[in-house]
Amino acid sequence: MKSTKTLIGLAAAAAVLTLAACGDNGASAGGSDGGGDGEEVNLTFATFSPDQEPAIRQILDVFEEENPGVTVDIQIIPWTDYWSTLQTSTAGGTGPDVAWMLGAKIGQYIDGGVLLPLDDAFEESGLDIEKYPEQLVDLFVDDGTTYALPKDFDTIGLWYNKALFDEAGVAYPTPDWTWDDVITAAKALTKPDGSVYGIGAPMDPQATYYNTIYQAGGEVISEDGTTSGYDSPEAIEGITFWTDMINVHHVSPTLESFADTESVAQFMSGRLAMLTTGSFYAIRFANDEYSSQNFDVTELPGGAQEATIINGIGNVALASTEHPEEAARLAVFLSGEEASRISSETGTVIGSYEGTQEAFVDAFPQFNLQAFLDQAENGVVLPVSRNTDAWASREGEFLTPAWTGEQTVEEAAGNLANAMNEALAQE
Repeated sequence: MKSTKTLIGLAAAAAVLTLAACGDNGASAGGSDGGGDGEEVNLTFATFSPDQEPAIRQILDVFEEENPGVTVDIQIIPWTDYWSTLQTSTAGGTGPDVAWMLGAKIGQYIDGGVLLPLDDAFEESGLDIEKYPEQLVDLFVDDGTTYALPKDFDTIGLWYNKALFDEAGVAYPTPDWTWDDVITAAKALTKPDGSVYGIGAPMDPQATYYNTIYQAGGEVISEDGTTSGYDSPEAIEGITFWTDMINVHHVSPTLESFADTESVAQFMSGRLAMLTTGSFYAIRFANDEYSSQNFDVTELPGGAQEATIINGIGNVALASTEHPEEAARLAVFLSGEEASRISSETGTVIGSYEGTQEAFVDAFPQFNLQAFLDQAENGVVLPVSRNTDAWASREGEFLTPAWTGEQTVEEAAGNLANAMNEALAQE
């Protein structure tokens, strides 16, 4: 799998964003029903997202109508358990029939031989591969074989609490804000008693420092996927933007605070005035009375250049399924045009299939969701390599001392770059 650093035009903007989990709760692959002609086929589909369950159920209902005799059960496993559960269950042959997959994770599953190729099922579906963003399709293709298709896409925006801005007499963010504008506003919004902070600065690569690394003109990984970019001046500048929010400007809660109560929960409770996070949280904010009334979103502030991380999730079929034909058909359907339309119309996520995205903007008119589409032209695909986990899993280990102020960003980023280069050399 190549590392990809690509600017994506809006016409081709589509990729995914949430992750999936599969469960090892006693359900064997393919269920208990038979797989022969005329027999009922029961499939399991694994996800970690309760926010998306209603839309997923709608999509599955359509699939079942179009495939008489096939039923699909949803397994929702907490995100914190997802990848370990998927790894364990696929190794033991007890995984789901279909599950969500990230481009950053898929390499190890392809190498393990646990995924079904989807090329035949895609050809039979009649879908047009040109309707998907090429860069995100490529995340799930290996040696000419397609193992997943992007089901949706997400970009990162600057969410803000209008009530807190109004209380502090601070003007709302606009698309032309810079990093300095964010710092100035965050200082004005932070209350001395600690009850409100101007912004949240969690150590979240997709939502925070990946974006600013690329905005500063840096990169997380080289174009050819062989070298870390963490020790470059630009990457250090992008990380420092966030660590300074805690250690210099004192406008964000500490890393320890986010370990106790995650940033989105703090934002929804009114403790944070701003938070950079994805389009995938629109449905959660819309379903919460306080958030729905008081939140809005705009494009990310720019650094030396504009950039936002754009990410993709795909649906994979597991080779251990007892019903490979039906499982492959389901995996393709879940990333198809009808699934994209339902995902967008319900405001759940931005559908990947061309022509379905605008419905997402209309789903929750109280939010400026157009911002997520407008900045997609500045999208940089979430950085990956063949075995992304080998280095991405160590980001927290090496960057935590910078967030806590125990090390300089230069020292922490340099140590991470060394460890990352060692891992990349072994791919």
